[in-house]
Amino acid sequence: MIPKIKTDNFMMWLVLLMQLGFHTNTGYDDIVSIVVSVVVFCYFVFTSTKNGRISMTSTGKEFAVWYTVVMGLCGISFIWATHGNKPFILEMFLNTFIPVMITMICISQYLKRGNTGQGLMTALITAEIFVTIRALINTDVGQLLSQMNTRLYGIGLGVNYNHFTTQFALVLCVVLFMAYYINRLYYIPAAFIVLNILVSGSRKVLIASAIMFLFMYLISSKSGSLGKRIRTAVVIVVILGAGIWFILNNSFLNDLIGQKTMVALREMFYMDVDKDTDYSVYQRAELMKTALEVFRSHPIIGVGYYCFLNYNEWQLYAHNNYLELMADLGLVGLLAYYSFYITNIFRFLGINISVDGLKFGFRKSSRRSSWNVLGLTFMFTLMFLEYGQVTFFRPYALVPLMVVIFGIENIKSREAQKRSA
Repeated sequence: MIPKIKTDNFMMWLVLLMQLGFHTNTGYDDIVSIVVSVVVFCYFVFTSTKNGRISMTSTGKEFAVWYTVVMGLCGISFIWATHGNKPFILEMFLNTFIPVMITMICISQYLKRGNTGQGLMTALITAEIFVTIRALINTDVGQLLSQMNTRLYGIGLGVNYNHFTTQFALVLCVVLFMAYYINRLYYIPAAFIVLNILVSGSRKVLIASAIMFLFMYLISSKSGSLGKRIRTAVVIVVILGAGIWFILNNSFLNDLIGQKTMVALREMFYMDVDKDTDYSVYQRAELMKTALEVFRSHPIIGVGYYCFLNYNEWQLYAHNNYLELMADLGLVGLLAYYSFYITNIFRFLGINISVDGLKFGFRKSSRRSSWNVLGLTFMFTLMFLEYGQVTFFRPYALVPLMVVIFGIENIKSREAQKRSA
C-alpha cells in the first residue's frame, strides 16, 4: 500500500528539488526551476487565503531583510566596482535572489499552514535523494573509475561538482540528527547520501562528514550511555584509521581519493604526510592570498561584486566565502552577511540579542531544545565548508540554511506552546 502524501509536503519537496538540483548549466534547467517554483509559490499563496495575501513567519521576515540587504550591496556595487559587473549582478538577481526569495515565501507559507518543521526537513532530505539520483544518472561511472577522477561526478549536469558535495554535507547534517534523535529510519537516506559523498571524493566534505558523524554520535543519548558511546567512537576511529591506511596503500584507491584527502589534511593541520601538494590546493592557496591582498587595498566596501576574478591569473573566485566577501564587498559586506549567522548561533546557544535604539543586549531564551544541537552543528559545518567554497550567492547553501533555521524555530515554538499549555 502506497502511503498517502499530503499535497503541502509534495509541493514543498518539489520547490526544494528545483532549487537544489536544477540550477545547472545544462539545457533549460534554470527555466524549469523558476517556472515550477512559481507554480508552487502560487499554490501556497492562493490556497492559503482568499485574497492571495503573503504571510511570512517572523524568521522569514528576518531572512528577507537580511538577504535583501546583502544582495542590495551586491547590486549597488556597480557604483564603485573597479570592473564592469552589471551582467553578473543581473545574473545574480535572476538566478539566485528571485528563486531564493520565492523559496523563502513558500517555506513561510508552508509553516503558516500548520505544517511542522520536522516535515520541512524531511522534504529537504527527500529532495536531496532525488538530487543524488539525478547526479548519478548523469555520471559516466565507468569513465570516473577508469580515469580515477572524482570530479567527473555529476559532470553531465554541467555544474561544478563542489556544489553537489557541499550540499550533500549540509543535508547529511540534518538527516544524521533526525536519525539519532527522531527515528532510526532516517539512517537509510543518510547511508545513501554518504555513498554519494564517497563517490564524489570531495576531501573537505569527507573530513566535515566524518567530524559531524562522530560528534552527532557522541551527543546522542539514544546511542546508550556516554561511556558506551565513547568506546564505540574509539572503535569507529580505529576502523576509519584502518580504512585510511588501506586507501593509502592501495594504488587504485590512493589515486582516486587518498592523495587528495591527505593533501587536504596536511594543508589544514600542517601535517607532514610525504605527499606533494596537488595543483588545486596550490591554486586555491594563491587565490586566497590574492583575495587578502585585494581586501587590504579596498578594506571598507571592496572592489565590487564578482570583480575579484579580474585580480587573479585564472579569472576565478576566491574559493573561500570569507575572503570573497572581503575582496568584493569589504568589511561592510562581510559583517552584513555573517550577522545573520551570528544571530542564529546565539539563539541556538540559548541567547537572544535584544536591540533598543543603539543599545545592544543579551538575554537568555526560554526556547531551549535538543534541536539547538542541530542548529549549532549545521552552522559550524557550513562555516567550515565555506573556508573552501563561495556560497553567499548559491541556492545549494542558502536553501538548506533556510530549512534548518525556519524548521528549528517552528519546532521550538511548538515545544514552548506545549510546555505552557
